[in-house]
Amino acid sequence: MGNKIALRPSYWASVSGGKDSLYMLNLILHNLDRYPLDGVVHFELEIDYPFIHDVIDYMESECKRFGIRFVRIKPRKTWNELFYTKHKHSGQIWGFPTRRCRWCNSQYKMDAGKQLDKFLNSVGCYRVRYIGYCADEEKRFLKRMTPNMREIYPLAENNIYESEIWKWAKELPVYNNYYKINRRCGCMFCPMASKMQMAYLLKYYPEYFEFMIERMRETEKIRERELGRPFSVISSNPKYNADYLDHIIRTKWLKILSEKENAAEQLRFF
Repeated sequence: MGNKIALRPSYWASVSGGKDSLYMLNLILHNLDRYPLDGVVHFELEIDYPFIHDVIDYMESECKRFGIRFVRIKPRKTWNELFYTKHKHSGQIWGFPTRRCRWCNSQYKMDAGKQLDKFLNSVGCYRVRYIGYCADEEKRFLKRMTPNMREIYPLAENNIYESEIWKWAKELPVYNNYYKINRRCGCMFCPMASKMQMAYLLKYYPEYFEFMIERMRETEKIRERELGRPFSVISSNPKYNADYLDHIIRTKWLKILSEKENAAEQLRFF
């Protein structure tokens, strides 16, 4: 015990490419005297929206300008590989993630974080994370706060509200109109996504929408055979299955999205 080497803190900003993480990174880079920064990390997922890649490229260029290390880490298994992974006990494939079983976060995205932490530990460091929680997201960060916490929330510390960042992000072309309507940005196949987000996916990236719906259908067919009854991956009511979702997104929500985008565009001129 006496020969155990104490790990040193290493400060890293975790950036998804969404509006909050981009705003946070700009804040940190222009205040390095207050926020020491050893590196910036992006967990590179196949299910990120295509426009996120452009945001990440911009982030990397800014980090190079400030002399900050930028790292992209991919999970060791792809989303599709995990989709077909079988449960150890039941032998069932995991299938499409649901609100109750979000393996897309715990087994997929967080694997990239584990890789970074393992590397830092190997060089005698532990990670202190900068996370883009806003001042009005107390419920998200207060429950994470402990005496030994290794997280810092620059946006909250500077009393920056999510609505302020949303207004700013609406005017950024790099986000491909996403924030003109949608307020939060997760992965393309997020089980927590709203109907509006799914309509956006269909309008701008139809091939990914088709892929998502087919994976939902595939999962529902497998679960129906296993359970002997109808099943839905998006609802506790099997009536609201992938076919239902596909129908209402195309016939209802795609129209609502277009109307809201047109209204938002008109407001810019007043």
